[in-house]
This record gives sequence, C-alpha cells and structure tokens, in this order.
Amino acid sequence: MLRNFPLDAQMKALDIHAIDDGTSEYRVTWINDTIKIPGLDYLAKHDNGKGSVLLLVYPQATGDFTAPILKKFEGDAIVVAGTQNANGFTAFQDCIVDEWVEKNLPAFELTLRMPLPSFAGKDEALFVFQRKKA
Repeated sequence: MLRNFPLDAQMKALDIHAIDDGTSEYRVTWINDTIKIPGLDYLAKHDNGKGSVLLLVYPQATGDFTAPILKKFEGDAIVVAGTQNANGFTAFQDCIVDEWVEKNLPAFELTLRMPLPSFAGKDEALFVFQRKKA
C-alpha cells in the first residue's frame, strides 16, 4: 500500500496512497495496493490531507465527486490530470478545473498548467495548484 521512494539528500521521500472507491464499473485498478474507500472518508481519517499533495487523475465529471474532495482537502498542493477545455469529460461538466478552483478555493493558486499527450478528440493537461502563503 505504501511506497516510499528514497531520493537524494536535497529531496524529500514520498509516501503514496492510491485511493479508489470503485464506483465506476469501467474502472480498472492499476495499482495492486489501492485502498478501496471513498475519498471523503479517506480524508476524514487522515487529517483532511494536511501536509499532503492531492493527485486526481481524470476525476469524474458526473455525480458529485470532484467538488467535495477539493473543498475538504486541507493539504499543500492539488494536482489534477484532466481535460483543459470545456468538454465536460473530467472534473466538472460546466467548467475547466482551473476556473472552478479560482472561483471556489481562494486559498489555492494555479502554478502550472502543462499539456499532456491526449487521446483523439481530447485536450488534456496537468494542473498544479499550490496553497497560497499566509
């Protein structure tokens, strides 16, 4: 479940926890030690993510998944891999993730938006949001 990647002396090791509640019947578990739990439950049991980085990979645009997770997260950075156009494929059906964060999470600012290789008809990017310094 837990991976600790040793790095050089100037870098910090990472503890990575893969979380997936298995809601989608089309979902494939790519990581054998994925923790099967709803994201909100996981955050509640782990100090709402304080001191952590949240990575969302192609978060669901349907249902009410992405907004509650982002609102509950109290960590240092949010990273989202998803579409960077308003096609409603990932995160939100009515806006792009950076627009939503700017409007709803004033404690965070977009620090990186980098295009990702995409499937035909998609326009994907990696978004990184950092908590603003107090």
